[in-house]
Amino acid sequence: MKSSVYRYIALFIVAILFQASIVRYLEIFSWKPDLVLIILIMFSIQSGPSLGSTAGFFAGLLTDLISGHFLGLGALSKTIAGFISGIWAKYFPEKTQFIITLAIGGFLHNIIYFFLLTIGIEFSWRSLVFVYTVPNLFYTTLVGLFINFLIRSWLKED
Repeated sequence: MKSSVYRYIALFIVAILFQASIVRYLEIFSWKPDLVLIILIMFSIQSGPSLGSTAGFFAGLLTDLISGHFLGLGALSKTIAGFISGIWAKYFPEKTQFIITLAIGGFLHNIIYFFLLTIGIEFSWRSLVFVYTVPNLFYTTLVGLFINFLIRSWLKED
């Protein structure tokens, strides 16, 4: 197994622990960055849709177990985000690949997550997109750019 896989496993564990403990202090209104999604997108870009969806399922399931929210909701949304990100990443130039893939995968993840979370509650699509999805995605993208800048070269070392 390549050493980058071990690095990603360590990053997923750290991201899940930080997501469960520290991210609540970074919350602005009800918006929080999704650290697990950031690592998942980075992994999916490098590993492709099959491994990206597998990693998304397990990372999402662990996040669901730790958070105590609806079991399977994070697993489903992160599985789809990992798969779509692994497919679409190859269509973008390397300089902008991460940011565009994070935007697409993150948007899809947030739409699925918040839509399923609000089933049974009277909610408009406009609110779903502009009150929850876009602000969370923007916050996640800003944090993701910072994280990608910090660890990109460490992940590519082999």
